[in-house]
Amino acid sequence: MRDEAALAVEACVGWHDSWLRAFGLRTERDIDAWRLLDQPPQAWYFTAITRRPEARPDALSGARGMVCDAWSRLDLEPFGFERRDSEPWFFRPSSPLGPAEEPPELDIVRARTPQEVEEFEAVSVRGFESEGARIEVGTAHPATILDDPGMTSWIGRVAGRPVAAAMSYRTDGAVGVFGVTTIASNRNRGYGTAMTRVAILDDSGLPSVLAPSPEGENLYRRLGFRPVGELRKWWRS
Repeated sequence: MRDEAALAVEACVGWHDSWLRAFGLRTERDIDAWRLLDQPPQAWYFTAITRRPEARPDALSGARGMVCDAWSRLDLEPFGFERRDSEPWFFRPSSPLGPAEEPPELDIVRARTPQEVEEFEAVSVRGFESEGARIEVGTAHPATILDDPGMTSWIGRVAGRPVAAAMSYRTDGAVGVFGVTTIASNRNRGYGTAMTRVAILDDSGLPSVLAPSPEGENLYRRLGFRPVGELRKWWRS
Protein backbone atom coordinates (compact mmCIF):
# COMPACT_ATOMS: atom_id res chain seq x y z
CA MET A 1 0.00 0.00 0.00
CA ARG A 2 3.00 2.28 0.40
CA ASP A 3 3.44 2.52 -3.38
CA GLU A 4 -0.27 3.23 -3.81
CA ALA A 5 -0.13 5.99 -1.21
CA ALA A 6 2.93 7.42 -2.97
CA LEU A 7 0.90 7.71 -6.20
CA ALA A 8 -1.75 9.66 -4.31
CA VAL A 9 0.86 11.96 -2.78
CA GLU A 10 2.52 12.71 -6.10
CA ALA A 11 -0.84 13.49 -7.70
CA CYS A 12 -1.53 15.92 -4.85
CA VAL A 13 1.93 17.48 -5.31
CA GLY A 14 1.42 17.77 -9.06
CA TRP A 15 -2.03 19.33 -8.70
CA HIS A 16 -0.81 21.93 -6.21
CA ASP A 17 2.31 22.71 -8.22
CA SER A 18 0.36 23.16 -11.46
CA TRP A 19 -2.44 25.21 -9.91
CA LEU A 20 -0.20 27.55 -7.95
CA ARG A 21 2.19 28.08 -10.85
CA ALA A 22 -0.87 29.12 -12.85
CA PHE A 23 -1.07 32.06 -10.43
CA GLY A 24 2.55 32.92 -11.26
CA LEU A 25 3.82 31.70 -7.89
CA ARG A 26 7.16 30.00 -7.25
CA THR A 27 7.55 26.42 -6.01
CA GLU A 28 10.36 23.99 -5.34
CA ARG A 29 10.69 20.30 -4.61
CA ASP A 30 13.37 17.91 -3.41
CA ILE A 31 13.42 14.28 -2.35
CA ASP A 32 11.69 15.06 0.96
CA ALA A 33 9.08 17.68 0.13
CA TRP A 34 7.36 20.04 -2.26
CA ARG A 35 7.15 23.66 -1.10
CA LEU A 36 5.42 26.88 -2.15
CA LEU A 37 7.80 29.84 -1.93
CA ASP A 38 5.18 32.61 -2.11
CA GLN A 39 1.95 33.49 -0.32
CA PRO A 40 -0.91 31.18 -1.41
CA PRO A 41 -3.98 32.84 -3.00
CA GLN A 42 -6.32 30.92 -0.69
CA ALA A 43 -5.73 29.49 2.80
CA TRP A 44 -6.89 25.99 1.84
CA TYR A 45 -3.95 25.39 -0.53
CA PHE A 46 -1.11 23.37 0.98
CA THR A 47 2.14 25.31 1.16
CA ALA A 48 4.28 22.20 1.68
CA ILE A 49 3.79 18.44 1.23
CA THR A 50 6.10 15.61 2.28
CA ARG A 51 6.99 13.27 -0.59
CA ARG A 52 8.21 10.19 1.28
CA PRO A 53 7.66 8.55 4.67
CA GLU A 54 11.29 9.17 5.66
CA ALA A 55 11.01 12.95 5.21
CA ARG A 56 12.56 14.91 8.07
CA PRO A 57 10.55 17.49 10.05
CA ASP A 58 12.77 20.33 8.86
CA ALA A 59 11.56 19.63 5.30
CA LEU A 60 8.39 21.51 6.34
CA SER A 61 9.75 23.66 9.16
CA GLY A 62 10.07 26.84 7.11
CA ALA A 63 6.55 26.76 5.67
CA ARG A 64 3.58 28.91 6.67
CA GLY A 65 -0.13 28.25 6.38
CA MET A 66 -1.47 24.71 5.85
CA VAL A 67 1.06 21.93 5.31
CA CYS A 68 0.59 18.23 4.61
CA ASP A 69 2.46 15.47 6.41
CA ALA A 70 1.49 12.95 3.75
CA TRP A 71 2.28 9.88 5.87
CA SER A 72 1.27 11.23 9.31
CA ARG A 73 4.77 10.60 10.60
CA LEU A 74 5.98 14.01 11.77
CA ASP A 75 5.68 16.10 14.92
CA LEU A 76 5.72 19.74 13.85
CA GLU A 77 4.67 21.27 17.17
CA PRO A 78 8.32 22.13 18.06
CA PHE A 79 8.35 24.36 14.95
CA GLY A 80 5.24 26.28 16.05
CA PHE A 81 2.65 24.33 14.06
CA GLU A 82 -0.82 23.45 15.31
CA ARG A 83 -2.12 19.97 14.55
CA ARG A 84 -5.31 19.99 12.46
CA ASP A 85 -7.45 17.18 11.06
CA SER A 86 -6.44 14.09 9.10
CA GLU A 87 -7.76 12.67 5.81
CA PRO A 88 -7.35 9.23 4.24
CA TRP A 89 -5.69 8.59 0.91
CA PHE A 90 -7.98 6.55 -1.36
CA PHE A 91 -6.80 4.41 -4.29
CA ARG A 92 -8.71 2.75 -7.12
CA PRO A 93 -7.00 0.23 -9.45
CA SER A 94 -7.09 0.76 -13.19
CA SER A 95 -10.16 -1.41 -13.82
CA PRO A 96 -13.11 -0.50 -16.06
CA LEU A 97 -15.90 1.35 -14.32
CA GLY A 98 -18.63 -0.53 -16.14
CA PRO A 99 -22.06 0.80 -17.10
CA ALA A 100 -24.09 3.01 -14.81
CA GLU A 101 -27.38 4.85 -14.86
CA GLU A 102 -26.18 8.42 -15.20
CA PRO A 103 -28.67 11.22 -14.47
CA PRO A 104 -30.02 11.93 -17.96
CA GLU A 105 -30.50 15.62 -17.25
CA LEU A 106 -26.84 16.15 -16.28
CA ASP A 107 -24.58 17.38 -19.08
CA ILE A 108 -20.86 17.14 -18.19
CA VAL A 109 -18.45 19.30 -20.21
CA ARG A 110 -14.74 20.02 -20.02
CA ALA A 111 -13.74 23.64 -19.41
CA ARG A 112 -11.73 24.61 -22.51
CA THR A 113 -12.03 28.42 -22.58
CA PRO A 114 -11.40 31.21 -20.04
CA GLN A 115 -15.16 31.76 -19.88
CA GLU A 116 -15.74 28.10 -18.99
CA VAL A 117 -13.01 28.22 -16.33
CA GLU A 118 -14.86 31.20 -14.86
CA GLU A 119 -18.08 29.15 -14.90
CA PHE A 120 -16.25 26.24 -13.25
CA GLU A 121 -14.80 28.51 -10.58
CA ALA A 122 -18.19 29.99 -9.73
CA VAL A 123 -19.99 26.66 -9.34
CA SER A 124 -17.08 25.17 -7.38
CA VAL A 125 -17.21 28.01 -4.86
CA ARG A 126 -20.99 27.66 -4.57
CA GLY A 127 -20.65 23.92 -4.02
CA PHE A 128 -18.00 24.09 -1.33
CA GLU A 129 -19.28 27.18 0.46
CA SER A 130 -22.90 28.19 -0.09
CA GLU A 131 -25.17 28.77 -3.07
CA GLY A 132 -24.92 32.50 -2.61
CA ALA A 133 -21.13 32.57 -2.36
CA ARG A 134 -19.26 34.76 -4.82
CA ILE A 135 -15.59 35.59 -5.34
CA GLU A 136 -13.62 37.80 -7.70
CA VAL A 137 -13.02 36.03 -11.02
CA GLY A 138 -9.69 34.17 -11.07
CA THR A 139 -9.18 34.35 -7.32
CA ALA A 140 -9.37 30.57 -6.83
CA HIS A 141 -9.14 29.14 -10.35
CA PRO A 142 -7.17 31.19 -12.88
CA ALA A 143 -7.78 30.74 -16.60
CA THR A 144 -4.04 30.14 -17.10
CA ILE A 145 -4.60 26.61 -15.81
CA LEU A 146 -5.71 25.81 -19.36
CA ASP A 147 -2.01 25.88 -20.33
CA ASP A 148 -1.38 22.64 -18.40
CA PRO A 149 -2.44 19.58 -20.45
CA GLY A 150 -2.41 17.41 -17.33
CA MET A 151 -5.18 19.40 -15.65
CA THR A 152 -8.85 19.04 -16.56
CA SER A 153 -11.76 20.96 -15.05
CA TRP A 154 -15.26 19.52 -15.43
CA ILE A 155 -18.61 21.34 -15.24
CA GLY A 156 -21.92 19.59 -14.65
CA ARG A 157 -24.92 21.46 -16.07
CA VAL A 158 -28.66 20.90 -15.79
CA ALA A 159 -30.76 22.77 -18.36
CA GLY A 160 -27.71 24.87 -19.13
CA ARG A 161 -27.19 25.89 -15.49
CA PRO A 162 -23.94 24.83 -13.72
CA VAL A 163 -24.66 22.70 -10.65
CA ALA A 164 -21.54 20.55 -10.13
CA ALA A 165 -17.77 20.50 -10.61
CA ALA A 166 -14.78 18.16 -10.49
CA MET A 167 -11.12 18.14 -11.52
CA SER A 168 -8.68 15.56 -12.89
CA TYR A 169 -4.90 15.80 -12.67
CA ARG A 170 -3.00 13.21 -14.67
CA THR A 171 0.53 12.15 -13.72
CA ASP A 172 2.61 9.37 -15.28
CA GLY A 173 1.41 6.95 -12.59
CA ALA A 174 -2.17 7.90 -11.69
CA VAL A 175 -5.10 10.26 -12.14
CA GLY A 176 -5.80 12.48 -9.15
CA VAL A 177 -9.45 13.38 -8.59
CA PHE A 178 -9.99 16.73 -6.87
CA GLY A 179 -12.72 19.23 -6.06
CA VAL A 180 -15.81 17.08 -6.60
CA THR A 181 -18.80 19.12 -5.46
CA THR A 182 -22.49 19.78 -6.12
CA ILE A 183 -24.44 22.84 -5.04
CA ALA A 184 -26.66 22.12 -2.04
CA SER A 185 -30.04 22.31 -3.79
CA ASN A 186 -28.99 19.66 -6.34
CA ARG A 187 -27.46 17.03 -4.06
CA ASN A 188 -28.60 13.41 -3.64
CA ARG A 189 -29.38 13.09 -7.35
CA GLY A 190 -26.30 11.12 -8.41
CA TYR A 191 -24.43 14.13 -9.75
CA GLY A 192 -21.38 13.65 -7.50
CA THR A 193 -21.03 10.04 -8.63
CA ALA A 194 -21.36 11.03 -12.28
CA MET A 195 -18.75 13.80 -11.93
CA THR A 196 -16.33 11.41 -10.21
CA ARG A 197 -16.77 8.78 -12.90
CA VAL A 198 -15.79 11.33 -15.55
CA ALA A 199 -12.87 12.67 -13.49
CA ILE A 200 -11.37 9.18 -13.08
CA LEU A 201 -10.46 9.29 -16.81
CA ASP A 202 -11.36 5.63 -17.22
CA ASP A 203 -9.92 5.48 -20.75
CA SER A 204 -6.45 6.46 -19.49
CA GLY A 205 -5.75 2.96 -18.16
CA LEU A 206 -4.31 4.53 -15.00
CA PRO A 207 -5.34 3.99 -11.37
CA SER A 208 -7.07 6.91 -9.68
CA VAL A 209 -6.40 8.51 -6.30
CA LEU A 210 -8.00 11.11 -4.04
CA ALA A 211 -8.31 12.34 -0.45
CA PRO A 212 -12.03 12.25 0.40
CA SER A 213 -14.04 14.28 2.84
CA PRO A 214 -15.94 12.20 5.42
CA GLU A 215 -19.17 12.97 3.56
CA GLY A 216 -17.80 11.58 0.31
CA GLU A 217 -16.15 8.37 1.51
CA ASN A 218 -19.13 6.08 0.85
CA LEU A 219 -19.55 7.45 -2.67
CA TYR A 220 -15.92 6.68 -3.51
CA ARG A 221 -16.02 3.24 -1.92
CA ARG A 222 -18.96 2.35 -4.16
CA LEU A 223 -16.80 3.26 -7.15
CA GLY A 224 -14.04 0.90 -6.04
CA PHE A 225 -11.76 3.19 -4.02
CA ARG A 226 -10.16 1.92 -0.81
CA PRO A 227 -7.98 3.58 1.85
CA VAL A 228 -4.21 3.15 1.49
CA GLY A 229 -2.84 5.70 3.95
CA GLU A 230 -3.56 8.90 5.84
CA LEU A 231 -2.34 12.47 5.68
CA ARG A 232 -2.19 14.90 8.58
CA LYS A 233 -2.65 18.66 8.26
CA TRP A 234 -0.65 21.19 10.25
CA TRP A 235 -1.15 24.95 10.43
CA ARG A 236 1.15 27.86 11.24
CA SER A 237 0.03 31.44 10.64
